[in-house]
Amino acid sequence: MSRSVIETTLADHETLLRFRTGETLFREGEEPRGVYVLHSGTVQLLFAARNGNPKPLREAQPGQILGLSCLVTQRPHDCTATAAEPCEVAFIERGEFLRTLDDSPTVWFSVLRVLSRDVNAAYDDMRVIAAR
Repeated sequence: MSRSVIETTLADHETLLRFRTGETLFREGEEPRGVYVLHSGTVQLLFAARNGNPKPLREAQPGQILGLSCLVTQRPHDCTATAAEPCEVAFIERGEFLRTLDDSPTVWFSVLRVLSRDVNAAYDDMRVIAAR
């Protein structure tokens, strides 16, 4: 798998983390500390339902960047990310990530592309829900 512009540019600033099945990367409502690039394994994204029980939202696959939209918009995480199986994740600290955005229009454009793709995926999910 080829690495994205974001991954390549940030490679010198990443910390490699390993998570066992069931371990949490971040929780809904927490302030984002950085972004997570999933290198291997899968991560289940869950959100709190009205009754407080976590509900599956979707499953993240290798190559996906987690926590990006909340970091850029300076909002708390809108879901909880839990390892669905053993996984390896590159963590890029918030300050390093934001400094890289300031220094690189190419990375900004890549972030815009990733966020646009996420918005379109959310619209697709809404269409499926509306069709039920």
